[in-house]
Amino acid sequence: MKKTITGAVALLAGAFVAYSQGTVFFGNYSDLSPYIYVSYKGTKLGGAAGATTGSPASDVANGNDWSVALYGAPGSGDAPSALSQLQTGGSSPVPVVATLANGATDATAGTWYSGLVGVVPGSGGAGNGDAVSIQILSWYNDGGTLTYAQALAAGDPTGASLVENYTTGGPQLSGPPVTAPDVSPAGLGNIVLSPEPSTVALGVMGASAFLMRLRRKK
Repeated sequence: MKKTITGAVALLAGAFVAYSQGTVFFGNYSDLSPYIYVSYKGTKLGGAAGATTGSPASDVANGNDWSVALYGAPGSGDAPSALSQLQTGGSSPVPVVATLANGATDATAGTWYSGLVGVVPGSGGAGNGDAVSIQILSWYNDGGTLTYAQALAAGDPTGASLVENYTTGGPQLSGPPVTAPDVSPAGLGNIVLSPEPSTVALGVMGASAFLMRLRRKK
């Protein structure tokens, strides 16, 4: 009987660890101090809302054409490659993503506000008061049609904040989470978006270099 009880307790403990999860709040300009802003070619993104033109340079003033997303993983000091995009909790989780603010003032240009709380799952902890690594990624979304991976592959502007360590609120096993920390202090730094060459562009550049080398040999 004792072995049976011990085994049941061990299973319950294992289940708790496997499903333990802490929470972080994806806020930004709700308090304005401090906040993170996103810029592209020296310009804070955002501004007046407008129709998508399909060009990052033309859509600088359209806040709805630029996204920011919350990434994280349990543990401190994680590399960016170890982080994954966080989702909300509940029965129907959604990715923790926001669009940049449509605001004409400098205080809101390039910033965002999201009421979403991201859940950091992990078998190594990530419950209430656990250490987690957090990063914010941003990209040109072409009016909401592109994900970060698609923007990166297309050579559209993308960027990332620094990775910062936080202590989670939570856990959010059921019901509302314990107060989650706001992930908008200056430790993450501002995000500067820069275009990356697409795979096709890199291929064309490589082929051009190869042909030029052949001509020189002749």
